[in-house]
Amino acid sequence: MCDLCAIYMLNYKIRLDVRESEKTTRGFLVCLFVSLNGKRKRISLGMHFMPEDWNFEKQLPKKNKLAEIIIKRKILLLDEIFVEIVAGNKYTLIDVKNRILGIEEVVEKNFYTFFDLIIQEKIRAGKLSTAEIYQTAKNQLMLYRQQLLFTDLDYNLLSGFKIWKLETGNKKNTVHTYLRKIKFIYNEAVRRGVVDDLKPFVGVFSGISVKSNRTKKRYIEKHVVYFLESLNALSPADQRAVHLWLLLFYFGGQSLKDLYFVKNKNISKGRVFFNRVKLDDLGYEFDIKIVEKAQKIINIYKTPGEYLFGDWRKDEVGYKTFRSGFRRSLLKIQKKYNLEVSPKGGNITISVARHTFGTLGKFLFIETDLLRELMGHERSDVDTIYKAKYPEEIRDEAHKKIIF
Repeated sequence: MCDLCAIYMLNYKIRLDVRESEKTTRGFLVCLFVSLNGKRKRISLGMHFMPEDWNFEKQLPKKNKLAEIIIKRKILLLDEIFVEIVAGNKYTLIDVKNRILGIEEVVEKNFYTFFDLIIQEKIRAGKLSTAEIYQTAKNQLMLYRQQLLFTDLDYNLLSGFKIWKLETGNKKNTVHTYLRKIKFIYNEAVRRGVVDDLKPFVGVFSGISVKSNRTKKRYIEKHVVYFLESLNALSPADQRAVHLWLLLFYFGGQSLKDLYFVKNKNISKGRVFFNRVKLDDLGYEFDIKIVEKAQKIINIYKTPGEYLFGDWRKDEVGYKTFRSGFRRSLLKIQKKYNLEVSPKGGNITISVARHTFGTLGKFLFIETDLLRELMGHERSDVDTIYKAKYPEEIRDEAHKKIIF
């Protein structure tokens, strides 16, 4: 940076953050690193690139022209901010972040305008499913109040929305989800300095709070797993559904989306490496052994090229179509063979594979931390965060006990 930047205590640089701890399934984040008056901030620009697609000398994408233009415009905007600071305008790091991310476009403190801004950020970051969930929450709130400023958000309005949704037949879990997404948007506005936190959500979740320990996880008994392994001569779609459900189970109950988009480069030395999509940028990489019966299923569907299962359309619409067919086949097979789900019945769904792995592990008295590692749960509690990972041979032994 120039001498003037030092005088006015302003420094900024946009670059690809290639720290291993920041690695996600989509690559590494493009970030703005800015310091002002001795304070520093890292600001995500919502774009991901793999190192091979990034020009580290120019700190620009190699081939993505649109992303290059966006980044250059951000740099010009930073230069403009610097000129304004030199001219005597007061800026904080929050102000810089708001300018760079376009928060200044939120007029009259309009809650829905800011809501749309966050949804668009999710879309640009490739988080289309997440964007859909937020859009649904916004649509429901708009049915209750068409126009909404931040100053309109208070306990009375939010409580009224909750009661209205419950009276129209929505389940408590559904209403809880809507309010949780609305609360996230409000808190994000507070974090970005758009509004002061007046704490309008205090008491709003009363009566609809979701406690995970009250919900029994649905799973299938080991003999049902063995029965699924014995099935053959089904239709291609139904057989594939059985195979993939078992593969999810063999891989510690991983999500269908993680498996659907897994790449050949994530297979190494008889292990598969995952970074859970559900965790977004906070996900971390973990691995699990590919046992023989998992390898047999992989051999049926694997393809050369970038993706392990390259014959399946690799975009959000393609994935959702595939997922719908997968669910239909599972329900068809369950009904045909009268397969039971414990403890209180229900359908054999995608998530049942995960719950089955976890429940069978608990029945075998496998340590909670060890089970968490096998299932791809990152440790976050104070007592376990500093513990080293379990050795590979210990993880593999516990894994084998659960699935065999």
